[in-house]
Amino acid sequence: MNQKISLSLLFITFSLTSILGEGNEPTNLSQTDIIQLKIELEKTGRNIINALRYGKFSLADSEWKKIQSDNYKNEAEYHYLNGAILYTRLEWPEAKENLLRALSLEPNHEAASYLLGMIYAQEDNWAAAKTTWLETNKISPYNPFYHYNLGVAYFILGDLNRAISSLSLSLEYKPNYSEAKTILAKTYMETGEFLNARREIESILESDPKNQLASNLYGRVIYEIEKDPKKALSKLKNERILGWREKKVYARCYYEVRRWRESESLFRTIAFSPFADEYDQSFYLNLLLNLGLEEKANDFFHFSQKKSRNDSSIAEAYRNLLSSREGKTLLYHYFKMRY
Repeated sequence: MNQKISLSLLFITFSLTSILGEGNEPTNLSQTDIIQLKIELEKTGRNIINALRYGKFSLADSEWKKIQSDNYKNEAEYHYLNGAILYTRLEWPEAKENLLRALSLEPNHEAASYLLGMIYAQEDNWAAAKTTWLETNKISPYNPFYHYNLGVAYFILGDLNRAISSLSLSLEYKPNYSEAKTILAKTYMETGEFLNARREIESILESDPKNQLASNLYGRVIYEIEKDPKKALSKLKNERILGWREKKVYARCYYEVRRWRESESLFRTIAFSPFADEYDQSFYLNLLLNLGLEEKANDFFHFSQKKSRNDSSIAEAYRNLLSSREGKTLLYHYFKMRY
């Protein structure tokens, strides 16, 4: 153990001596001073990261004040910590600048790379998030959370085969990761692999029978496989957390058991959204007519006609933003935010 510590300190000394020799830091520090500064930076950094993880922002800010000496400011870790603090404040441009500075000083700084990808995702730039997280996974190929977030990015971008690969890797390194199983099941359903989706969902419910999101997805996959609306509806636990894909399925289930009012209520946001296609519009018109709401049916018909004429790049941008919002709720967040 002592030999390992000695080797670590020698490496730290070499690294810092190289940096200080570049003229970017004061050169009047002894090797003992340099090692002590490094130890203090690492200790304070751990305190800051733990504070940010648990939402203790005042503590993080207090710890940050301890490392404001110029002797720290050419260290990658210093800029990473600054980026992390700014990230929790939702100050994306400033956080990004510091994280890029950290990576320029230490290209293999996996935490800075990971957090930079999170900022790109928050900015709705999922292509950049994906590219950044690919680099993060090269630096640290065995972290299940890195593979998970990369899988989410692929899912939002519609690259479903790569999403399956990344999420499967996440589960290889963390077999009981229910969030990864959930997104993997959603991805399988998008590719029509409903039996694989059911396998993943059943695995979640076996260990967590009260998982509402998994139960909602289970009802969807049951309908897709068995076309049994009553059985599917028996798995519906919480309509408020349904994704738009699940809303479509459950609205159809309500319709088939002649519960038209519930179907209309659930499908309304889909019918008026950019995701609605001609089939969705016809379905909603039929619902309104079955409920005797002819005036609303006429209004919706005129709306759908106007929408078809104006289905432009703005509508496509809105679709992308809705998908991005879904992605942000799925991501693994290492830090809490100062909302």
